[in-house]
Amino acid sequence: MSYYQKVEWTITPKSVPKVFRNCPKCGEKTHYVNSTKFRVNANGKNLDVWLIYNCSKCKSKWNMPIHERVNPKEIDPKRYDCYIKNDKDLAHHIGFDPDIHRRNNSELVYESMEFDVLVSKVEHKDYTEHSQEITIRCPLSLNLRLDKLLADQTGISRSNLSKTLSDHLPLKKRIKDGMTFILPGDC
Repeated sequence: MSYYQKVEWTITPKSVPKVFRNCPKCGEKTHYVNSTKFRVNANGKNLDVWLIYNCSKCKSKWNMPIHERVNPKEIDPKRYDCYIKNDKDLAHHIGFDPDIHRRNNSELVYESMEFDVLVSKVEHKDYTEHSQEITIRCPLSLNLRLDKLLADQTGISRSNLSKTLSDHLPLKKRIKDGMTFILPGDC
């Protein structure tokens, strides 16, 4: 008997991406690691907020600007409290924000990132074709290609996936939250 399943893959990163930028002490571009700590500084009537990164070679610090010279009333009180308490979830969220990194001329490095995929079955029906409709749940930007995700989840090499699925799926496309596709039963 053949069946059709609706499945959700919830992708959760195990870490925050590193940042590639110039280190003044090392004298070259190196990887910086998110410390998950914030620095908040009052300057007269204004505030500065930075997320602290550490060079992976020499451990020097880089304060990545989040807010510069802003009136404290412009910052949501709950978010301000998270800055003061060094909220790790907020530090992780900001660590994934490509707009903040672009604004700070820092390059996010996704290549070595590991992630977990939680598979949950939403619906299961008898059907004429053995296949799955998969919906991706990934609220953070991981810059992860569909072919890499499928290779990791199915154990099939990327080249074999390309041979069998390139006509059906946009394998080189980056995954996005809410993305849905059909995976044929022969995978």
